[in-house]
Amino acid sequence: MEHAGSALVSDSAVWEECVVQARQIIGECAESLGTGQAGRVEVPVERFVNMAERRGIRGIRPDCSVRAAVIMFELVMTEAVDALGPGSGQRDQIVTLATTLSRSLFARLEAGAKGYDAFLLDQIRIVNDADRRKLAREVHDRLGNTLSLAMHQLEIVAAGEPKGRNGIAAAVDVLSDAIAELGAITTGLRAEEGGNSLRDALTAFVRSVGRTTPMVEIRVNGSQSWVSTEVMDETFLILREALRNAFAHAQATRVTVEVDIAPHEVWARVVDNGIGFDPSQPRRANGLHSMRERAELLSGSVTLGSSPGIGTRVAVWIPLPIGVE
Repeated sequence: MEHAGSALVSDSAVWEECVVQARQIIGECAESLGTGQAGRVEVPVERFVNMAERRGIRGIRPDCSVRAAVIMFELVMTEAVDALGPGSGQRDQIVTLATTLSRSLFARLEAGAKGYDAFLLDQIRIVNDADRRKLAREVHDRLGNTLSLAMHQLEIVAAGEPKGRNGIAAAVDVLSDAIAELGAITTGLRAEEGGNSLRDALTAFVRSVGRTTPMVEIRVNGSQSWVSTEVMDETFLILREALRNAFAHAQATRVTVEVDIAPHEVWARVVDNGIGFDPSQPRRANGLHSMRERAELLSGSVTLGSSPGIGTRVAVWIPLPIGVE
């Protein structure tokens, strides 16, 4: 898992949770082998929901747990097959073990997914509440006083005061200003709903390189209105450097860039199907240091996974502040 750059390893508290769960799963498997029957696995859902929410706050997504589950399944089954050896009796034991192991893993993954969903919904609610308050302030501050002034001018006209004619002209001017302010607010909302400036910037960079290979696919999911200009700019620079590395060293035919934007975080991946390399071996400068520095300045991280012959994967995670303006 360390080689795969898993976020579960980098946090000692989370890693200790993983160790505890692994031991419990092994215990459940051992019990099933002792009875000769695959047991029904029940996990404390609420505890796993809370665990998943805590991991969400740390920026750890469910896909890290899924990869860990796959690794554990492969390791346990490989050791079991080697230990039990061939034979019909051993086959039944392997089936029992595989069934219990899969039930143990999937029960925990299902509960964890529910917890992460609850965490995301809560973060979206916080952001939506903040957006509504921001819009209310915009309308109050930029339109409230202006409309009040226009109403005052019209009241002068209605009262038949001598300066009524001037009051009409003044009210028209004030209402014109209000319409202009309203247009500015709605234009700002449309700009926030906009969406693809990061994708456009990455696409423009790929085109500027002027290469026909590798084929590059770029996907940006989520609303960029959740991300400050500074964070978006730094994300672009990190991904651009990762693309440069792929173009210069990977000898790939395909590169995929995927960015997931949520209210509380940005996740991005640059994956190529190139020649790969051994990360433990000395390698000429590849920009990884500068990418990590940029991410760390935003309290984020950049991890790299690669092996000779299977390509390279660069993962970027940047947390986003959640709060009321």
